[in-house]
Amino acid sequence: MRNLPKEVRLKFTSDIGFVADFLNEGNFESRTKQKIVHIEALCKMMETLTGDSRFTNKIDKLLKMQEGGREVMMCEYIDMLEAKGEARGEDRLTSLLTQLYELGREEDVKLALKDKDARKRLYQEFCPAKA
Repeated sequence: MRNLPKEVRLKFTSDIGFVADFLNEGNFESRTKQKIVHIEALCKMMETLTGDSRFTNKIDKLLKMQEGGREVMMCEYIDMLEAKGEARGEDRLTSLLTQLYELGREEDVKLALKDKDARKRLYQEFCPAKA
């Protein structure tokens, strides 16, 4: 399903379209207004593909919304993922900066704050399991 042209992916009108877009674009942006039909299956598929548990952490909340008669749109799911990701990212950055500071690596602290590529290398050095 990787490397499918957008015009082919647009033919997928079910939840599989989310997966196809994610595999090809790395996001769901073109489907934010699309309804999620099979919430649990989609969330589990995304966790399996990415190894990221954020995709399944909100299954219960999403299912309750759906059981209450609400259609769950992808934009709501994205908002939940981003909120969780931002919190995780802040915790991760704080941990990295603390470690660098404690080691007296002030120049690396500055680099981590200013340079995304340098920050990525430092994450690999100090947080290899999460890099």
